[in-house]
Amino acid sequence: RRDKHQRFHRTVTLKRNTRKSSNSKSYSIMVFCPFTISTAETGVIERFGKFNRLAKPGLGFLICGAEQLAGRLSFRVQQLDVRLETKTMDNVFVTAVVSIQFQVSEEKAWNAFYSLSDPRKQITAHVYDVLRAEIPTLELDALFEAKEELAQTVKRALSDTMTQFGYQIMQALITDLDPDQRVKNAMNEINS
Repeated sequence: RRDKHQRFHRTVTLKRNTRKSSNSKSYSIMVFCPFTISTAETGVIERFGKFNRLAKPGLGFLICGAEQLAGRLSFRVQQLDVRLETKTMDNVFVTAVVSIQFQVSEEKAWNAFYSLSDPRKQITAHVYDVLRAEIPTLELDALFEAKEELAQTVKRALSDTMTQFGYQIMQALITDLDPDQRVKNAMNEINS
């Protein structure tokens, strides 16, 4: 998908090259293609397929045919909701929803763009790994009490891994713990 803001107007710049040994004049033509980068984003520019530079917000120009806008990275905080089902120590199936808030580190934007093909899948895999290791060690009642500690464990594990790839983990929140419907029905019968 090409940049939707890219315009097809081309600016032609003529450069006059003169040689001392000859009176002939030669001209070279460079064609520039404009593009825009939104606020809180950076553009990744490649020249002949190799990383060249990061483009700041605003209007920029590419040398047509030599450079391309390979992609964009947003510095805004993004949220990823991860839902997983696992079993507690007392054999109760629980569905947990974890909200991960993360953003690209401006200092490591190059690393964030080229290191991971799908950072959301990486984050999801790490959340699965941590929670499937921790939840089975707790009983259902203890799980509800340990929600904050579990969230901090997830955040620490993600931060340790994702920082090297140019991502900051801002927050990890366990937003829902939902036991199996039969367990909820049994608990409601006991309480009534």
